[in-house]
Amino acid sequence: MQLFDEKEFLEYVTENYSERKRPAQKEWTFQEYFNLVPEDLEDMLFDLFTRYNIGHRNFNLDDYFMPELYWWQFRLKKEWRGRQFKPLTLEMIIESAKAGRWLYD
Repeated sequence: MQLFDEKEFLEYVTENYSERKRPAQKEWTFQEYFNLVPEDLEDMLFDLFTRYNIGHRNFNLDDYFMPELYWWQFRLKKEWRGRQFKPLTLEMIIESAKAGRWLYD
């Protein structure tokens, strides 16, 4: 089993996902520092989970972000509008990578 390298993780996120190549910090929240459409966000998380061997069966993206809904799904949009989403941080990904599985939820 390969040891997890936090510095390499933050460098990888900076290289591939940080706007203006600002060095990623583990306290960064995805909601605040990564301005991605839902599909790109899913791709980023899948990349990180796969690259760092994080088991993610119990990870639910809907706990952290509103899904992209079509205009005719206005009733669903109403339901989601008042929902409180949990913060998702790079530190959560780091801690889960060290454990080899998603630790939260």
